[in-house]
Amino acid sequence: MTTRLTPSPRKRCKMAGAVSRLAEEARTIRDMAARGEIPGAAKLRGVWSFDIQLLDAFVAEKERQTCLNATHARPLPAASGEMAFSMAGYKPAAKTSNGHYEQTIQRLRQAAERRNETA
Repeated sequence: MTTRLTPSPRKRCKMAGAVSRLAEEARTIRDMAARGEIPGAAKLRGVWSFDIQLLDAFVAEKERQTCLNATHARPLPAASGEMAFSMAGYKPAAKTSNGHYEQTIQRLRQAAERRNETA
């Protein structure tokens, strides 16, 4: 007598299980599943279901990629505790916007005087 082994059925979860595992909105998970980005996702009679084992492996792979990216990232500069100002290197030609206005008026008056002298 031979014993026939049947593979154990894979456990699946619905959208709520995927939302709790991926920590994303249901709409985002639905879009990812529709694009084929989530392994083991299947739409059965209009309802998305997910293979739990493949979903957990997917999350573990994303965690691994994040850790690898973090170790190869450019190191951040050390904080000195000194306050940096965004406008530190900026020096306008005139001290205020009124200065620009006054300079423009002066140039226009000088140009008008020159025209009057030649006329």
